[in-house]
Amino acid sequence: MKFETARLIQLQTLDVELGQKTPSTADIERRVKIVQAMPLEIVSRYERLRSRYQRPVARLIAGACEGCRVRLAASAAHRLRTDGAVRI
Repeated sequence: MKFETARLIQLQTLDVELGQKTPSTADIERRVKIVQAMPLEIVSRYERLRSRYQRPVARLIAGACEGCRVRLAASAAHRLRTDGAVRI
């Protein structure tokens, strides 16, 4: 699951960059390559969230969500740190 997390962050970074310029063919191909390497369920959820939020992926920093600053319960934060899984 750590690979999906890394790919989601890559995808989000690329999407933010593409939102600031006209995408080239190479940019689009790069995005397609990232998306194809991820499970459909995760990509679908990401796309739905991206339609509402510019940055739908957030890291957990010191037990708090980087996006909304909400502090997670200790058990939830521990679970994320332990397995590094993508939660959808």
